[in-house]
Amino acid sequence: PVFAAVSSWKASDASHQDFQFPSGAIEVKTTSAKRPHTVRITSERQLDGTGVGSLYLHVLVVDEREVPSDPGGAGLTLPEIIAQLRAFLAAEPQSASLFDDRLLHAGWVDSAASHYESRRWTIRREQTFQVSGSFPRITETMLPAGIGDVSYALDLEACNEFAMDIATVLTALAGGTSFDRTLATEM
Repeated sequence: PVFAAVSSWKASDASHQDFQFPSGAIEVKTTSAKRPHTVRITSERQLDGTGVGSLYLHVLVVDEREVPSDPGGAGLTLPEIIAQLRAFLAAEPQSASLFDDRLLHAGWVDSAASHYESRRWTIRREQTFQVSGSFPRITETMLPAGIGDVSYALDLEACNEFAMDIATVLTALAGGTSFDRTLATEM
């Protein structure tokens, strides 16, 4: 399942959803707003489940702090997160190589790591929603002729009835195999 997790990460490919599995997809949104009531959906296709199977929205509310580099301080820097993922993947060279390729494609170069060492991130809250049925969203088929490239704010409180446990979602997307959620949520 580790290689499946890494190969499912499509964010660097400018895909409609960040993680795409054979049986579904997950769109991940991150916010550091003080009172995160909404997330920005950047396309009418981002929450469109056409041809996807099961579609989920995972929201991470993070605390972002600019602090001097302090190993062991609260939260993690981006270089620390990448180092942890590389350590986790070290036992699977094929997964590690693919992860490094995806990082490079996303614009990450190790020589620039020092530029990211003063900003630390801590996850404050996570929410996962199944995007189906009457889930509030705008999709391509809803748009009148001549309208496209739509972005909008999605009120998270309107999504509460669609809440799901992320571990259940990841297990379902991995075909019933237990899935290490650390890898998926860090990417």
